[in-house]
Amino acid sequence: MIGLLPIGRIITIIAVAYAVATGIILWTIYDSQTGFSTAISIASGGSAALHITLLGLFNFGWQFLWKKFPILNKWIFPNLNGTWSMVIHWEGEGKHGTSSAKAIIKQDFLKIGMDVDAEYSESITLLAKPKRDPETGRGVLYYVFLTTPKHKSGTDPQSPYKGAAILKLSLEGGDQLQGNYFTSKKTIGHYELTRTCTLPSS
Repeated sequence: MIGLLPIGRIITIIAVAYAVATGIILWTIYDSQTGFSTAISIASGGSAALHITLLGLFNFGWQFLWKKFPILNKWIFPNLNGTWSMVIHWEGEGKHGTSSAKAIIKQDFLKIGMDVDAEYSESITLLAKPKRDPETGRGVLYYVFLTTPKHKSGTDPQSPYKGAAILKLSLEGGDQLQGNYFTSKKTIGHYELTRTCTLPSS
């Protein structure tokens, strides 16, 4: 989600925050009874505390903010963490059909990924990029994945293959995703995901 924000401005704000925090601590504690090296040491400790606070915010605290201020789901990007029920409509090699799968999306302020476990295969994320439609603000997830077929008795071993999908959030809420996909095996199809459980970010 960090890519959806003006990263240059964020870096500037954080740098200024560190400088201001260090300056305030120095100005507060430095006097004739406190040596300059001691004041610097204390100020460095304050900066370290700020650093830990920011790391906590980026990794965990942002979910609290998103829950407290739901408008952030529209202004920036929704919290997609959770377990999702997945329906896969597939077509390829002269065949077509429908299968079911379970997807787990793990998201924090810096990255997002999705693992998919289906009956005959499992997929991991190679690249996932959240975007917002510039006109409507609708959330879109660009998703590149690696699928490894499961080798079960009575079936021929198959090699892993890559694929890509563009998943759009439903206009009715943040608990549905859907979109088309294609793979390097020259198969195509459509994903439909419905969130069944919300999980905290890891």
